Amino acid sequence: MKTNQQLCAVLNLDESEPQLMPLTKIRAVAALPFGSRYRLIDFPLSSLYSAEVNSVAMFVRGSARALMDHVRSGYPWGMESTVGGGLFIHSGAEIKEALERLEPGQISSYYQDQIDFVKHSQKGYVVVMGSKMLCNVDIKGVLRSHIESQADITVVYKNVSRGFCLPDSIDNCLSFEVEGDSKITDLLPANELPKEETKMAIGMGIAIMSSETFIELTTEAANNRIKGDINVLIRYNLKKYTVHGYEYTGYLKNIETVSSYYDANMDLLDEDNYNALFYRSQPVITKVKNGAPTYYSKEATISNSQFASDCVINGTVEDSVVFRKVVIEKNAVIKRSLIMQGSKVAAGAELDYVILDKGVKIGPGVKLSGTKDEPLVIEKGREITVEKES
Repeated sequence: MKTNQQLCAVLNLDESEPQLMPLTKIRAVAALPFGSRYRLIDFPLSSLYSAEVNSVAMFVRGSARALMDHVRSGYPWGMESTVGGGLFIHSGAEIKEALERLEPGQISSYYQDQIDFVKHSQKGYVVVMGSKMLCNVDIKGVLRSHIESQADITVVYKNVSRGFCLPDSIDNCLSFEVEGDSKITDLLPANELPKEETKMAIGMGIAIMSSETFIELTTEAANNRIKGDINVLIRYNLKKYTVHGYEYTGYLKNIETVSSYYDANMDLLDEDNYNALFYRSQPVITKVKNGAPTYYSKEATISNSQFASDCVINGTVEDSVVFRKVVIEKNAVIKRSLIMQGSKVAAGAELDYVILDKGVKIGPGVKLSGTKDEPLVIEKGREITVEKES
């Protein structure tokens, strides 16, 4: 693969979404399994692959074990390089922050690590991305628009309805100088928008700027102890820089709650949504795992569901997403549920609106149900059985 000599990438994966617990109890948002065989991190990495970017730094809050196990050297996305480039992972951001409070006056290592990476990359431009906005963005197109507009910063956004975000969401919405123009005059948290506003231009946490501008922006943020995603930093500096918007028109989902995560997976059962996310001009790439085709017995009944490889299906599965190495025994009934890797559902069990995290075992006859708005989550590795009367 050719490499983009103009662009490096900073992935801010310190996204904190308490309403995704317990799914993010032991993993970053970026490491959440998705769509039977992917993880959320695959989408920004795939966008970078299509833009021929091979110099990438990830900054992760909390444990990065699941993320590192998945991305490894970055080889599937063309980031394993012996001559320049590479994939660099920085974890434990919150620990560094706690230590730095004991030594005031120093520039935050969170920003200093980003500055050092950008300087060493020797690229002319930086793209900043997160992972909680699920999308498939043409980064080359954004860079091209940025250069043509001669803006200092270009922010990617999508026009959405007011209900796209939670009522208390702090995700930033863009205001433009003139309707139909691309020049941005303000970025407001969604929860501060006037109630009569029924539509909004939601910032997707993706921005492109020159390396020089990025270093200026992060240095000032560090000196003023401003912490937040790239839209927050830009908001504090709108008077200093010319900021333009780039409209994205593809599939977008804001993964901020268990319900929105569940809905995003269920969206893939609709062919239009699936094609909008996966069959754009650039492919979605994940780590390759070789395995046997999924086995469906004569007793299996399947309707509108998605399966990964290495599964054994003997029961009924309707309107569900099933990940790798799942076993569903005879007379088990799965409806409107997510069944993650390595889980087992025993004979006679019934699940409806349930998310089984990895390696869960559901015993014979167990009946579990949630709702569409509040799917029931069973934490990783748990075993659920029917309590026997004494």
